[in-house]
Amino acid sequence: MNENADKHLDNLSRKVIGKSVVESPSFDFTKSVMSQINALSTSSVTTYVPLISKKVWALIILVFAGIIGYVSFGTSEEKNSWLSDLDYEFVNPLSNLEFSQTSVYAVLFLALMICIQIPLLKHYFNKRYEV
Repeated sequence: MNENADKHLDNLSRKVIGKSVVESPSFDFTKSVMSQINALSTSSVTTYVPLISKKVWALIILVFAGIIGYVSFGTSEEKNSWLSDLDYEFVNPLSNLEFSQTSVYAVLFLALMICIQIPLLKHYFNKRYEV
């Protein structure tokens, strides 16, 4: 009985396949499929974007180099009252190093900005990665 069923199914499949028309894809089928694949692979969700761009890093390096150059070669004759009141010559081998008021204010302003930006960035990334 299995042989009869197999022959019947074989004849039926030959008839169905023989009557079917061979379909061919459209002329630009490959091009349309590849464009859809390229659109999926360039998703903005998985693209890595650095927090600080290369131009900003270059600007930061330039600013720090300028500050270091100004502190090293600046010709300010005024002494910083904060450092002159302390007697730290026995600890500091660079005791003859003098800082100008501008450089002290710049360092303090930088520290203040870092203390403000760290909580802001932490809040930003916590909001970004919430589910």
